[in-house]
Amino acid sequence: MQEEITLAALFDYATEGMLVTNSKGIILRINPAAEKMFGYEKGELDKKPVEWLIPMGTRDRHTKHRDGFSKQPHPRSMGMGMDLFAMRKDGSEFPVEVSLSPFNVNDHQYIIAFIIDITIRKQQQDAIRAQKEKLENYSENLKASNEELQNFAYISSHDLQEPLRKIRAFGDRLKMMEYEKMGDQGKDYLDRMLNAAMRMQILISDLLAFSRLTTRARAFQPVNLDRVLSEVLIDMEVSIEKSGAIISRQPLPEIDAEPTQMRQLFQNLVSNAIKFRREGEAPKIDISWRKRVDEYGNELAEIRVADNGIGFEEKYNDRIFNIFQRLDGQKFEGSGIGLAICRKIAIRHGGNIYAESAIGKGSVFIITLKVKQPIPNSPEHTE
Repeated sequence: MQEEITLAALFDYATEGMLVTNSKGIILRINPAAEKMFGYEKGELDKKPVEWLIPMGTRDRHTKHRDGFSKQPHPRSMGMGMDLFAMRKDGSEFPVEVSLSPFNVNDHQYIIAFIIDITIRKQQQDAIRAQKEKLENYSENLKASNEELQNFAYISSHDLQEPLRKIRAFGDRLKMMEYEKMGDQGKDYLDRMLNAAMRMQILISDLLAFSRLTTRARAFQPVNLDRVLSEVLIDMEVSIEKSGAIISRQPLPEIDAEPTQMRQLFQNLVSNAIKFRREGEAPKIDISWRKRVDEYGNELAEIRVADNGIGFEEKYNDRIFNIFQRLDGQKFEGSGIGLAICRKIAIRHGGNIYAESAIGKGSVFIITLKVKQPIPNSPEHTE
């Protein structure tokens, strides 16, 4: 007796819709949750065909499915991975998932159905799907836009080189042949023109270098960063000796990378550390690294390049990595593209770059690079 009361309570107070039919699809019992779900009052569905709960357009098909199920009864789920709809008393339709379980009592077959209204879930899934499609479209548009910008930057920069060469060539010729005949104002104008042309050529060359990070990117290979850094320091021997720079370094690891871009990365960082030194003080540069694991389980090499230079306010931390951004006007030579190149290289290698600094207290540039890159590895997979 107690067991029957317990089972009745489970049926009546379940939050999931439940109903029991005979083999002909006549509703013998339905719980309050199901009545509420379908918009019926208590008892209204007693002895009614289960087709009352099926949308008009699918009732005939449902009757055939029900008859087939009665001949070969077995537990099954309906609506999983497909669109299955039920109908309320007012004729409105809503998505459901249904589980059917047959059972026999005194040689009579019955079926218990468990019904879940998945309207909210479907709305959430539809919203997620729409956002995913929107994001995919945005990503494709962004990729196309980036490719167009890269091609535009490369072609424009390349095409600007020739007229600029002529400006400098004729300017140099004019200075060599006519400079002494010019007045002071004419000499000033010519010097300004040649200086402007030289700065423009530096800007164009740097823009070409920036665009080539993508347009001429190569597949990754195992790269010994310590060897790359040694080669960079050898190439920079003159500026290191001239500045009196003291460089201390820790042996760096081997990672999957593009060798040329690793050279660019170290050359820009060491060059900046020497360039932005404090007046009257030899640059001190310390290069070290440690192993890290990101939130996705990827092994990273975190490289730190610390200096004792002029530093900068940390509020400019993001700005310094943007293309053509400089914080010191014309005080130091250069286009302000070096750190933008460093960031693009770091991102292409599965990492990033950021800085810690303070005015007059030097700077620390922290670069993260993935140790192992995905395979197959090509420029398309790493951009």
